[in-house]
Amino acid sequence: MNILLSVDKLDDSFQKLASSLNEVANVTVVGLDGYDLTDVDIFIGKKLGEAELKWANKLKAVFTYKTGVDEFALNTLRDMGVILCNSHANSTYIAQYAFALALALTARVVEFDKNLRQGNWSPQLNWKSLFNMKVGLVGYGGIGKEIHKLLKANGIQTYTLSRGKTYEDINTVDTLIELCEATDLLILSLPKTPETNDMFNAEIFAHLKGKYIVNVGRGNCIDEEALYQSLEKGELSGAAIDTWRLKSKSETKLFPSKKHFEKLNNVLLSPHKAMQVADGHDKYVMDVLDNVLGYINGQPPRNVVDLSKGY
Repeated sequence: MNILLSVDKLDDSFQKLASSLNEVANVTVVGLDGYDLTDVDIFIGKKLGEAELKWANKLKAVFTYKTGVDEFALNTLRDMGVILCNSHANSTYIAQYAFALALALTARVVEFDKNLRQGNWSPQLNWKSLFNMKVGLVGYGGIGKEIHKLLKANGIQTYTLSRGKTYEDINTVDTLIELCEATDLLILSLPKTPETNDMFNAEIFAHLKGKYIVNVGRGNCIDEEALYQSLEKGELSGAAIDTWRLKSKSETKLFPSKKHFEKLNNVLLSPHKAMQVADGHDKYVMDVLDNVLGYINGQPPRNVVDLSKGY
């Protein structure tokens, strides 16, 4: 069996993966672009386009060492009958980061810190307790379920959208507007799909006056113009955003949006760090290794993506 491993850098985690797989298959390590999928049975990488798939004459399965799959040619994979498996190894960590953002946002921790660095003790400002709020989860996959565990452990009443899944100890509503109206704070962990694009727009923000929003999902789900207007006018009480439409690919200084969120006091800016926990990369890679080995040994693969839905 031939396996192609596509990486940006062959670090220790990828070295271990390649070494382990070489015991049961022929592994070739390539960069992120410019490779040939001829006679490859299994592809492991972070992205895969239609151009590369033209040469995939034997490809059966694709595994990615991350959760998001929007950089894969999903429709082409579906038409070819190739399965795609992602990893949810860091869902617990991402949930923890989302919970931390929600706590810091409602408690105004960063705002108080900034003020005190200027000698201002913020005597007129109060903070709100997350534990006294009702929280809505927009996205109830691996990350959403882990966030729910944290909220439940702290006695926080939680809601989510009913989407035909199995729900335990959580309230469900039928529409996003109902979810907005039933809760005080929303935590988003949505995938990037056409359906989620600009899901949170001016119409939705109109139902979030006096409330809070936290996003650790994909950045496409928020209309940043509408979010900025709602925050600037003080309609939305606050937002903590970890993922943006813009993303820095170097050390060059780059603000997260064309809108000047950095000038607002009621927003907590995070540079896409929810997934960048210290040992997070290794956990992703080892999770993929375990999944690929199981697949080679005839076990059903985990985390098979629905290629029609994109998650």
